[in-house]
Amino acid sequence: MADCPCGSLKDYRQCCGLYIDQSQRPPTPEALMRSRYTAYTQANMTYIKNTMKGEPLLGFHEQEVSQWAAKVDWLSLQVVNCKLDADNPDRGYVEFLASLRDGGKLQAIHERSEFVRVDGQWFYTAAHKPLYAKPQHKRAISRNAPCPCGSQKKYKNCHALSERQGH
Repeated sequence: MADCPCGSLKDYRQCCGLYIDQSQRPPTPEALMRSRYTAYTQANMTYIKNTMKGEPLLGFHEQEVSQWAAKVDWLSLQVVNCKLDADNPDRGYVEFLASLRDGGKLQAIHERSEFVRVDGQWFYTAAHKPLYAKPQHKRAISRNAPCPCGSQKKYKNCHALSERQGH
């Protein structure tokens, strides 16, 4: 049993695997956003591309994004807020914070994603800055601090260890 990378505490096969591997449709914008995060952790650009519509798809460079996603150490996903548009139930928004390590530096993606439902299927259509976003500052992680992946281990015994080993 493998935990799903999206942080749901469910088994991958009973969570994002249903959508990525078994071609079921995510029933909500949050489920789609979580499955897209998980696809990024797998560098699965086919799924990412197939769940986009509109402007993001026009500027999508599959090979470039795949190479970047494969080298990033995806640490955790936190869903901040989810809601459907009050005037249009076929439009939804999910605000999230994804923690990652790229080139040994801790980074965060804080985004308010927009989704639309077309013929019963949700698609990612836009990224917005959160309405109350604070500027993201790069910060160093103390070796004795809790690892940002949520493992409850000290950073030095978790992701810092894999960094020292060159993974």
